[in-house]
Amino acid sequence: MNKFSRNRKKSLSAAVAVALISSIMTVAGPAEAAKTELVVGSTQGIPQLNPIIQTFAAEVTLWPLLWSGLTRRTVDGTVKPDLAKSWKTNASGTTWVFTLSPGAKFSDGSPLDPAAVKATFLYVLEKKTVSQRKSEIDMIKTMTTTKDTITFDLKTPNALFSEGVSDIRIIKVSEVKNFNKHPATSGPFMVKTFSPNVALKLVQNPKYFGPKPKITGISFVKAADPTAAVTSLRSGDIDFMYELPLVDAAPLAKDPSLKIVKAPVSSIPVAWEMDLTSAPFNNVKARQALAYSVNRQAMLNAAYYGFGTVSTYGTIVADKSKWQCGAAAGLTQYTFDLEKAKALFAEAGVTSFTWWGVSGILPEFDAMGQILQADLKKIGIDMKIENNEVGIWAAKFYPAGKSYPNLVVPNYFSLQYEPAYSMFFPKTGGFEANWNNAQYDAAYDKAIGTVDAKERAKLWCVGMKMENQQLPIISPFTFDKLHASQKNISGIWVESTGDVHLEGAVIK
Repeated sequence: MNKFSRNRKKSLSAAVAVALISSIMTVAGPAEAAKTELVVGSTQGIPQLNPIIQTFAAEVTLWPLLWSGLTRRTVDGTVKPDLAKSWKTNASGTTWVFTLSPGAKFSDGSPLDPAAVKATFLYVLEKKTVSQRKSEIDMIKTMTTTKDTITFDLKTPNALFSEGVSDIRIIKVSEVKNFNKHPATSGPFMVKTFSPNVALKLVQNPKYFGPKPKITGISFVKAADPTAAVTSLRSGDIDFMYELPLVDAAPLAKDPSLKIVKAPVSSIPVAWEMDLTSAPFNNVKARQALAYSVNRQAMLNAAYYGFGTVSTYGTIVADKSKWQCGAAAGLTQYTFDLEKAKALFAEAGVTSFTWWGVSGILPEFDAMGQILQADLKKIGIDMKIENNEVGIWAAKFYPAGKSYPNLVVPNYFSLQYEPAYSMFFPKTGGFEANWNNAQYDAAYDKAIGTVDAKERAKLWCVGMKMENQQLPIISPFTFDKLHASQKNISGIWVESTGDVHLEGAVIK
């Protein structure tokens, strides 16, 4: 479960945070050169550097800075060459050949070649390696290398393998045991100093095979809390703030010296889960009733300050996604309609259930629950709200296969834009709602194995129709993960997942 790899942890006093920031700031006087180092502030610390065993969301910001993949993601959700200058696949999507940039080296001068790529992939696939990236490449059967190519033969067809490998960052596997000391990097920057959970300083990697960055370095510092981070941004002590609290977004947007930075389209859906093997939500009419009970816009406004987009089709693929089949394909829109909800709840025999929320760290869940509770009361449905410490909350329904009758569980997922990543979640075995739908699994497998993009889009619609009709999950909206920067900073962009790309940053 990767939902809470994004936990927010606090440490350091405000005074220590300010001291850290002050110690690394470049103060440009009249006779000095323009500032060329970016300072990034966050309330999340960076505990470790190994991109394969990522532990916290903030670590993902380091990936395009320190580590190259065979391919790299772009702002429009596609992938382009990175370490691999080109690639090709066979008609069935079972064999992929990547040709690497010649002469590439790690920052320590050692070869960044097909052998190093193979070693990284083998490390990811090892049983003892705990990695969220494993599922993206666990279909690999064999790997063979030449001087400048690596060939992957897959156990099952995968038309999107070139996208999946973008998240496998190439490291020097021999350094794994002491990775935080001074790792050899494969990206445009390398580590100068690192103090876990406190500060990290990067400088340009002179051995990097790609274009030279526009800035000379990046310093990451940890603020004591969100208020301290926002204050540092407003005062100019930091150039970029990772994960701006939604409550601060509207007033900050009015500051002429600052700007909000977010993805053009978000693929972070809020998702309500129910146990489809136990009452009352084993009855599709109960799920439909719940879907019609949701005042989506009111919840988005109250819980996420309006930063997001309403979804009405009951699919994990958002309404605004270019992949959404929508009304044109006959999908039902579950708009707010308490009278329909009342009738369906009556047919399902439902009079009460419980909202199983999280206390403390996710107040947006409670805001959604309170709005739903008030609306349900209007039609005679009693919904109890029970908030719990995150460990107790998760243990009730995770991992898949647990029974949790009479509960609605709010959750959210950070997913790549293409449906292969979002629609993978409801498949049998990993889906906490216990849908276990063999027809859906077969539709997904057929789509992922279809190389032609237009044909694959049609096949995704088959799965979306099943989600729309059977409502194994209710996703009322996607929300935006916000960041903020000084107005003079450009070249930073955000993936649909909310992950930040700083490698092209420019300071004007």
